[in-house]
Amino acid sequence: MRLVAMPGINDALFHPAYFFGLVTSGLTVGSIYALMAISLVVTFRASGHINFAQGEMGTLGTFVVFTLCVQHGLPYWLAVPLVILLSILFGAGVDRGLIRPVERRGPQGAMLATLGLYLIFNAVTAIIWGVDQVAPITPFPSKVHDQWVLLDGPPQFALRYSTLYIWVTVAVVTTALVLLMQRTRLGLSYRAAATNPDSASLVGIPVGLMRTFGWGLAAAVGSIAAILFSAQGGALDFNLMSGVLLFGLATAAFGGFDSIGGAVIGGLVVGLVEMLLPALFTFIGGQLSTVTALLVIVVVLLIRPYGLFGNKPVERV
Repeated sequence: MRLVAMPGINDALFHPAYFFGLVTSGLTVGSIYALMAISLVVTFRASGHINFAQGEMGTLGTFVVFTLCVQHGLPYWLAVPLVILLSILFGAGVDRGLIRPVERRGPQGAMLATLGLYLIFNAVTAIIWGVDQVAPITPFPSKVHDQWVLLDGPPQFALRYSTLYIWVTVAVVTTALVLLMQRTRLGLSYRAAATNPDSASLVGIPVGLMRTFGWGLAAAVGSIAAILFSAQGGALDFNLMSGVLLFGLATAAFGGFDSIGGAVIGGLVVGLVEMLLPALFTFIGGQLSTVTALLVIVVVLLIRPYGLFGNKPVERV
């Protein structure tokens, strides 16, 4: 069965197997963009700062997983939770040891500090693990034939086991975050401290601790995004998350820097646009599709500067 083709666009797009394959790829990378955007949103809500080193912190965590599994023989299912725990401590340490001291010196101090951390972590990762790509550790078989065939070809449409692993993980992490924020005392305290620190402090909420918790939580989510992205791409190197950070920032701006739901929806939209545009219009290459996706976000921000799902700032006098 073929869908009806339209003039002026790539006819191959209207083959169901080809179309579904593109949608699958878009949703996969989009879900990873969503996780990265969520980590940026959590940090921004906690402290009002954007952590430009978030992607490199995730890359560092992914290499630690690789080292624990390959060099020390630790099972994957133990290495990943251990790295997530270390990421929480590391993110909290960055807030306590660097961000808070430098922000006292001026409003731009924290931004410059995270940009500096981006360069430092990128260089340190290259020095320790080298600049060559390595195959990441994944919990499921990731060879070409390790897939679930849904439509026989040619062309063939199949879901790779690694794709299912990414979808399930993103769904579980996102659901856990929503439940944490809406159903637990810790999450409610974090939201109160992020929304109105002064009022939260008056009712006994430790605002500083909630801020540190936000940085630690964001670091953990960023590490999960990096681990998943290495599994999706089948390669791991020191520049793993540089591009993902850009899309994460764009996604967070698209959905709103104070909206986790906006980050999820924005990530999926950006992922689909990135995959479908080059296939729909043959004159659009891979790099141009990236520019086009970002231009769409710029247009949205011109209309709604606080994002599609963000809350408009309110001035109280």
